[in-house]
Amino acid sequence: MSAQIKLAQKLRMKKFRAEFGLFVAEGLRLCEMAPDSEIESGFYTAEFLANERAEKLVERLKKAAPMQEISASAFEKISETQTPQGILLVMRQKLSAPEEVFVKNLIVALDAVHDAGNLGTILRTAEAFSCGVVLLDDSVDVFNSKVVRASMGALFDLALAKMSREKFLSLAESSGAEILATALDSAAEIYFEHDFTKKVALVFGSEAEGVSAEILGAARKIYIPMSGRAESLNVSAAAAIVISEAIRQRKKILDKLSLTC
Repeated sequence: MSAQIKLAQKLRMKKFRAEFGLFVAEGLRLCEMAPDSEIESGFYTAEFLANERAEKLVERLKKAAPMQEISASAFEKISETQTPQGILLVMRQKLSAPEEVFVKNLIVALDAVHDAGNLGTILRTAEAFSCGVVLLDDSVDVFNSKVVRASMGALFDLALAKMSREKFLSLAESSGAEILATALDSAAEIYFEHDFTKKVALVFGSEAEGVSAEILGAARKIYIPMSGRAESLNVSAAAAIVISEAIRQRKKILDKLSLTC
């Protein structure tokens, strides 16, 4: 087994991703979206080259980084999907500086979100609406392969930073961002009654634990009213609902301004 394949296998584990500063992106669409400048190396199978789209992708990738054709059986050893497509890239980890995220007027902060699928879905939503993203203490590794796949390429384009809760609170204050946290609290405001047209940092916590007390103590609380039997929403669903309301309000203001010009 080649050293490159062994490295790709090691990247399944968080400690090796952190040690080498690398992660894996797998699948045709995800690899098409990968920035050439961040590709370390890659693997593909002969079976993958069955159509023109795949051939063009591999031709492009060969110009960006070393690409190795391997057997289907060897590919299964590095793949983490049940039905591998036959294309995998080893990517360099890239994060934004914390200050770069707080340039944004709408920031999504994730406080101990543990589910990889939820995190990836929130990243995809945040990128769709040009939000900055902050990963706070104890959240799942953003370079986990499940997060990468669920983000559908959003990870490559986001203003995304990791930081402590203390650093987040400090930057929110210095940048003038209002901190809003979702919470089932008697003092919480219905989310759509809040004014989202100013600079805002939206904080979402894990479904099991919610937003940490440290963040709640400095935040204004909002909640999503529900009429069914469910006690809470999936965190990725809650994030999509609140983010879309923030965007709706901002668009409404822009539309009014355009009418008066």
